[in-house]
Amino acid sequence: MSKKKDSILNGQLSPSGSQPKVTPLHDGKIKYDGRFTYGESEDNAVRAQHIETGLYDGCYVSTTKDATRAAFFATSSYTEQGWVYVLDPSLFEKYGVTSKDLPDPLYPNEQEISIRASDCGPIPTEVIVEKYEVDINGKNI
Repeated sequence: MSKKKDSILNGQLSPSGSQPKVTPLHDGKIKYDGRFTYGESEDNAVRAQHIETGLYDGCYVSTTKDATRAAFFATSSYTEQGWVYVLDPSLFEKYGVTSKDLPDPLYPNEQEISIRASDCGPIPTEVIVEKYEVDINGKNI
């Protein structure tokens, strides 16, 4: 996450929305390609998150398994300094974090894993095992 956003959020991984399940709208943002399902679901919330953070008030937070992609996103496409958060998935269940890895994501190269806290609030800090700073080139500082 960018240093600016990290400062605003006080170092927390916070979702933009508040709902674990969403219903896609007929607003031109989604494609009718069979990926979204009719009605409210968690998969719809994850798919909406892949399109736009917090779309339809979903409470998922986007993460990636790829350190290079993490640096890219943390630096807002290499335009500002940022922070990369390293999470331990083995702690997710213990601290109430749901993780979704779709078999057919919108952008497969991003290796996106969408996560949310059980209360749809900030991701518990206990699952964050490391946080390191990256410069505008994506290099560790």
